[in-house]
Amino acid sequence: MDFLFLLSSPQSRFVDKKASDGHLRRLARHGVHMGSISGGVFPLARSGLLSGYKCSVHWCYEAAFAAEFPDHVMTDDVINIDRGRLTVSGSAAAFDLMLHLIEERLGEEVTTEVACWFQHPLVRGAGVRQKIPTVGKQSTSDMLPPAVAQAVEIFAEHIQDPVGLDDVAQAVGVSTRQLERVFKQTTGQSPSHYYRALRMKAARQLVLYSRDTMSEIANAVGYVSAAPMTRHYRDAFGISPREDRKTINMFRVENNVSIPST
Repeated sequence: MDFLFLLSSPQSRFVDKKASDGHLRRLARHGVHMGSISGGVFPLARSGLLSGYKCSVHWCYEAAFAAEFPDHVMTDDVINIDRGRLTVSGSAAAFDLMLHLIEERLGEEVTTEVACWFQHPLVRGAGVRQKIPTVGKQSTSDMLPPAVAQAVEIFAEHIQDPVGLDDVAQAVGVSTRQLERVFKQTTGQSPSHYYRALRMKAARQLVLYSRDTMSEIANAVGYVSAAPMTRHYRDAFGISPREDRKTINMFRVENNVSIPST
């Protein structure tokens, strides 16, 4: 076997973790290229095979992955190949990776033929960043005006330690009012609502894909207590974080017993 890829949800775990992780490590030692697709990066990291490697993590899992693996180096590239580790951020990215492997083995002509058969118009390679859809608009994050794109990047870097809008506007070189206007025109939301939505998405990742308490989750997304976070969470998703976790736990089992909510 030359390659082995893990494809799963973020919360998936092996029935026999010790034996399975040991088997994966033995395969890696014997030259098998190890990889993951989308949520499969979580069990691959839990096996220890991503320690010291950079890995691609889908933007909707970033907060959960960073919380569970704070020492791992993430990238928002669609595909990341770091020595014998191949990680991709989503199912479509897996197809791009397969085309890349075909090109390595069989050349550009065969790769183009395969892409044409599947009507795959653009082959994305290593170094291409993920495109995040913007709320309410037919656009992605890489299509935003420079000031808005820079503001979004600052917001994303300050989930745990919220930054004021005046400071963001000053950092990107425009007035607060101008930033609010262009932000609304581009994304359909005010900067403050967009920023809160980012924090709520990060909170939901931790609610669904971690076992952190609500207080810990609130602190991780910039709230001093769980109460305001819960209120904003309900506004964003129409359900409280505890109810949301309880719903997903209905589909999780461990040793044939449902995993309890915390």
